[in-house]
Amino acid sequence: MTSSARLTPMLRHYLELKAEHRDAFLLYRMGDFYELFFEDAEQAAPILEITLTARHRGTDKETPMCGVPHHALEVYLGKLIRAGFKVAICDQVEEASAAKGLVKRAVTRVVTPGTLSDPELLDREEENYLASVVWNGDCGGGAFLDISTGTFFLRRWGRPEDTVEDLSLFRPSEVLYRDRELPEPILRWLEREGVCLTEDAERYATDSRHAGELLREQLGTASLKGFGLETDEPAVLAAAAAISYARDTQQSDLSHVRELRLRDRAEALLLDSTTVTNLEIFRSLGTGGRKGTLAWVLDQTVSPAGGRLLRDWLRRPLCDTAKIATRHLAVAELLERTNRRSRIRERLSGIGDPERILSRAVLGTVTPREVATLRDGLLEVPAVLAELGEARAPLLREMAAVDPAVGLATELERTLEATPPASVKEGGVIRSGVDAELDRFRSLAQDSKRHILAMEKAERDRTGIGSLKVRYNKVFGYYIEVTKANQDLVPEDYIRKQTLVNAERYITPALKELEEQILAAEEGQLALEEEHFRRLRASIVAAGPLLTPLAKALAELDVVACFAEVAAKNGYSRPRITAAGGPIVLKDSRHPVVERMGEEPFVPNDAELDPDESQIVVLTGPNMGGKSTYLRQVALIVLMAQAGSFVPASSASIGVVDRIFTRVGASDDLSRGESTFMVEMIETAKILRQSTAHSLVILDEVGRGTATFDGLSLAWAIVEHLHEHPRAKTLFATHYHELTELSALLPRVVNRTVAVKEWEDRIVFLRRVIPGSSNKSYGLHVARLAGVPVEVIDRAAEILTNLEEQEYDLSGKPRLAKGGTVPAPGPDQLNLFAPVEEVVASVLRDLDLERLSPLAALNLLQSLKSRLDVK
Repeated sequence: MTSSARLTPMLRHYLELKAEHRDAFLLYRMGDFYELFFEDAEQAAPILEITLTARHRGTDKETPMCGVPHHALEVYLGKLIRAGFKVAICDQVEEASAAKGLVKRAVTRVVTPGTLSDPELLDREEENYLASVVWNGDCGGGAFLDISTGTFFLRRWGRPEDTVEDLSLFRPSEVLYRDRELPEPILRWLEREGVCLTEDAERYATDSRHAGELLREQLGTASLKGFGLETDEPAVLAAAAAISYARDTQQSDLSHVRELRLRDRAEALLLDSTTVTNLEIFRSLGTGGRKGTLAWVLDQTVSPAGGRLLRDWLRRPLCDTAKIATRHLAVAELLERTNRRSRIRERLSGIGDPERILSRAVLGTVTPREVATLRDGLLEVPAVLAELGEARAPLLREMAAVDPAVGLATELERTLEATPPASVKEGGVIRSGVDAELDRFRSLAQDSKRHILAMEKAERDRTGIGSLKVRYNKVFGYYIEVTKANQDLVPEDYIRKQTLVNAERYITPALKELEEQILAAEEGQLALEEEHFRRLRASIVAAGPLLTPLAKALAELDVVACFAEVAAKNGYSRPRITAAGGPIVLKDSRHPVVERMGEEPFVPNDAELDPDESQIVVLTGPNMGGKSTYLRQVALIVLMAQAGSFVPASSASIGVVDRIFTRVGASDDLSRGESTFMVEMIETAKILRQSTAHSLVILDEVGRGTATFDGLSLAWAIVEHLHEHPRAKTLFATHYHELTELSALLPRVVNRTVAVKEWEDRIVFLRRVIPGSSNKSYGLHVARLAGVPVEVIDRAAEILTNLEEQEYDLSGKPRLAKGGTVPAPGPDQLNLFAPVEEVVASVLRDLDLERLSPLAALNLLQSLKSRLDVK
């Protein structure tokens, strides 16, 4: 930073403030602009796409600077925040007219990616979390705080990998951490993901005693034991750091953050980031967008809070059968009552976003239009709750019992204009009749001419001077003009101001008072309106204990009504939920996304995973036959059911699942030096180590990323392990047809295949999953459909024929071609023109049984036998 020697007082003050906010851009209010100087200006100008200029710094040198209009602050603020930067906003905190010397300025708030509350900078249906991470030895804890809604929850971690999973799942915009304490896997994730980082080692670090005090104060409780917390655990330290940081940046007590939850990993179906990605729950693998995802299909919510809650339910499906059933009962009732559901959804669409508006009221940034939205929404609430008056479902009855905050709605309706402006500075925010003094100010400001004419008439009547006029100029202000002919009628209280050739100009105390009132009317109006608006804002904050549960209930109602709407449109049925570890039995199941995206009618399929009889399904079939779709649809249906949704199947019975694991597709991570196969094995290792008998495992083409025999051997061993150790319910799609032999060796492995019909030299994909196995992948047919040149297809067919005849060399590897010149046999090479018996004898004589795998032995014996049979 530039030295402050010989700088102007303003630039010295700028540098003083900048020293307190070194990791943020400092926007310094000067008149109608926010200015940046020195390095801030040089770095910010290209991001903001504005011109970098300069000003004299009190010497012959110039200071780099750039600026943005104050009325467009949010636009430029958004550019800096989206670029991952923090911004400290310095405002004038006294009137320029009252200042003696430099106008007093102070940083009024610090905006960071994790502490946003401005609606222009937030996704209305996305949470915006500030995460705080603390590790202490072999255990860790984290806090996730969304100040835009007041959501606040904690997590406990026993492994660094658990931290990485949660950070990947909840995608915080900013992470508060202590670098010296974090394990290496977490640091690698932070570096790789590029989220905004704030190291709290000095400013926000706190010991357990102070952390406990701060949290108790924030939550308004005498003890943390009711939350299941101990003051010295990492999660509490993380929570205290998050609150301290948010209070400091927002210059607020965060009074809307009054609830804290310790989210236990056992209470929700766990989805790691790999599974969320592979199942395309929120983001399409193909386009990276929302279309083509499960959220795209299911999200028919009509309110922002409902959209956020839906995403949370999909991210954290339930594991408690009773709670799942409670949601299903509510969905069933609203599905049955079509008209009631339509009325509820129509009214909910006008509710707005009460929890985010409450947050902005607490932070002091709420606008009149946002308050009007809250008012209009609250006025709809009684009618919404009345629709639930006769509800049978327990969850709907709970919603109907929530306090509708009628008192606040009444106050807002009485005080606030029907359609107020965006800013209180514009005036016209408070209704007429609320304050007589405000009405008088407003009348003076809006209709000053009428008041002047009224005084002019009153003076004419009082003096009898018919030609008397009240006029105005910039020099004298308002004055009374009387012609020379009427000078003898001028009253004694008239004070002469100017003499003209044909007239005299006067003022009176009453006229001067009226002038002062008119000139001060607009200022007085705005001051009174600001005072009334502050009272409204305080009323909203005071109503927080009512608004928070109300907003939660309305969001839940929106989601269950949404589930009912989607079920009605798409023909979903209510699933039967059974105890953890029970069978998964689906009849006529469909992929919820593919059936909406596909041009052809979707072919439904049954699925059964029984821990006692069909724990593992080995699925074979042709490329493009629909194996991957089948695997994913089973996983998605389980997820939907445990989230509370109905499912795309004619019937479904689902034993609660504790985790869904997926190993799908091919990808690499070159930034960490990990090949495609390495990534595949890392993900598979995680499944083998972490899955339980209550888990659902989806494996698609495991082992295909390496040599055939290596991959086949691994795939075989993986199935054996899943069968014997975690005994997780597993769907395993593969082109290794040899794996179908496992059904004869392992009692809980069954074979399924995707049916096709061969016609001439082509195949027809039937998309039906049936019992049995396939010994073909029809890869050549798919290659032909893809446009591979005919000569390549023909040559591949020749090689395939040779492989299918099972001709092997001494090492057990298949020969890939016939014909051509045969090289002289080497030390490990048979003379193929020798008598068959000699060939067979030579093979057996030179065979190294110690190095020969069982599978290679079987293949070799089959090849030798076929040679003898041919003879």
